[in-house]
Amino acid sequence: MAYGKTDTASGKDTGLEDVLILLRDDLIGELQAINQYQAHIDRIDNLEIRELLEHIRDDEKEHVAEITHAISRIDAIQRAKFAEDHTVAAEERVATEEDSGKILTVGSMFGKK
Repeated sequence: MAYGKTDTASGKDTGLEDVLILLRDDLIGELQAINQYQAHIDRIDNLEIRELLEHIRDDEKEHVAEITHAISRIDAIQRAKFAEDHTVAAEERVATEEDSGKILTVGSMFGKK
């Protein structure tokens, strides 16, 4: 079962399909962790604990970005889908037309390099 078109120098599958499955499972876990930490943050009044959980939540967001980048390096189809933006009209997109050939990152989508 193919989950993407993996990029390899030889053109042969070197087990990267299995790696993609694992990375996507990890991505799901990170997103669930972000939601869980946010739910706890929203319920806790203690400032020290809230700040601690916010820090941990933000670390999880970094993990999402790192895993997403790894997936995009392995899966050519996913990389192309990440580069497309169908969520807003072209004139409302954060990335400019000159950025269209580049792989977007979380930072570049918010105007940061």
